[in-house]
Amino acid sequence: MKPSNPLPQPSDWDHVAEWYDQQLQDDGQTHHRKVIIPGALRLLGCAVGQRVLDIACGQGVVCRAIAETGANIVGVDASENLIALARRRCRYPDRELYLCGDARRLGEMPGLLPGSFDSAVCILAIQNMTPLSPVWQGCRRLLKAGGHLLVVMVHPCFRVPRHSSWQWDQQAAAEYRRIDTYLTSEKVPIGMHPGQRPDITTLTFHRPLQAYFNTLSSAGLLVDHMDEWISHKSPPAGKRFTALDRSRREIPLFLALRVRAV
Repeated sequence: MKPSNPLPQPSDWDHVAEWYDQQLQDDGQTHHRKVIIPGALRLLGCAVGQRVLDIACGQGVVCRAIAETGANIVGVDASENLIALARRRCRYPDRELYLCGDARRLGEMPGLLPGSFDSAVCILAIQNMTPLSPVWQGCRRLLKAGGHLLVVMVHPCFRVPRHSSWQWDQQAAAEYRRIDTYLTSEKVPIGMHPGQRPDITTLTFHRPLQAYFNTLSSAGLLVDHMDEWISHKSPPAGKRFTALDRSRREIPLFLALRVRAV
């Protein structure tokens, strides 16, 4: 019998795990602390005793923040090295559990029972996975009816790898975002050490919004709230400060989709 064709492999983060962990440490980078984690906790509304799943949890930076609320968190990641680092940084052993597994095969993981989670998160990770549908289907299987999944990503409308950039309009004295392509889905290698080690890369997958909304809906997950979050970093002082700060406040960096299991 011919073996079935395997699903495409996810982005492999094992070879950058130590570097990534050093960047985030215990509490994440400033965008985690000032934008991502506060926004995620607000939209999730975690409560003591709730059971939350973190899909592609990495080294556990979001898991630790969720566990601090009193919720019980299960973090899943395909990288054995990242899971080992998450376990090493664990703060609440009675509320944090880390498992190594493929986010596209959540329903096959031992110990993850159907309808056993109140909510789930996938934070800054879905753009490193393909295809989408198995991720959503597995998550829907594990969520209770009415449970929520929160997906946070770099905003695909305004950040298209290799096809978008900041530009300056001299006549209007304004900064704007140039978008050369958007609707075309694309796989792009991203250098993890810009200017240092061009050979060390991970993969990112650009997709238009319709790819997310349509695959979520097909899996029984309907968007009930959407947030667009701006960068927390102010531009440097100077004569262009007002214009640069206006573009920062008007063009979001992150997209948050909260979806409900129906």
